[in-house]
Amino acid sequence: MSFEHNDKISDFIKDSKISKDRFIKNNLPEIIFTIIYDNCACNLNLKKGFGFSCFIQYRNKKILFDTGGDSKAFFQNIKKLNVKLTDVTHVVFSHQHWDHTAGFKDVLQKMSDNTQIYLPSIFSKSLLKEIPKNLQLNCIKDFLQIDNYLYSLVLKGRLGVAKKCSFIYEQVLIFKISKGLVVLTGCGHPGILNIANYVSTKLCSNIYLLIGGFHLHHSFGSTIDAIVKEVQLVGVQNIAPCHCTGKEAVDKFRKAYNNNFYNLGTGSVLKI
Repeated sequence: MSFEHNDKISDFIKDSKISKDRFIKNNLPEIIFTIIYDNCACNLNLKKGFGFSCFIQYRNKKILFDTGGDSKAFFQNIKKLNVKLTDVTHVVFSHQHWDHTAGFKDVLQKMSDNTQIYLPSIFSKSLLKEIPKNLQLNCIKDFLQIDNYLYSLVLKGRLGVAKKCSFIYEQVLIFKISKGLVVLTGCGHPGILNIANYVSTKLCSNIYLLIGGFHLHHSFGSTIDAIVKEVQLVGVQNIAPCHCTGKEAVDKFRKAYNNNFYNLGTGSVLKI
């Protein structure tokens, strides 16, 4: 695995430690994550802000996952990163919160005909009305195998830490690679440990990488310590926390995972 805070995605293809021949031989893909928008910036030429968005190159797919919390910043960033919306084959929104759906209508209007859209089945009705008719809408209730190597999982999550709070349904993407599973979360409202447990049990495979927002910014001390330990016990081999994970949790994951921790932010490119 390699990563770099760089806006030239092609550099990673040239510098890959895993040969293309190996992927062809094993019929397994290479995968590249480009962080378009995040709370932290690793490329100072790009705009950061509260929210999350990333672009994934996976097999023959180009996937846009969420659109961040600022539509102006999103469009500025994708231009500098040379991410073309007309090339996107799949658009996935983890959930309906503003920090993941900025510019929802404007982004979808720029998609090519028949682009696949994936949403949790329980989603904002006002946003659903903004989806152009030329796109293919897929509403996911719980678990869906999109193809042989790609899965969607929707779980119910809490919106707060109080005993009585409202709930939201959040979509997670799961990619199958030669080393195991790669799990991408937007915010981790269903609980990052719950997600990891569900995925590893459902697909009977180890999680090679857990990446995205872990929603631990409201948690502290022993609570975070316990979650970090349990995530390790589940068998998550590499960790890349973003967005709403929170500084304390990020620091604890960094200490626990050491060389298997990846510090990502706006502009980072991570290749497996």
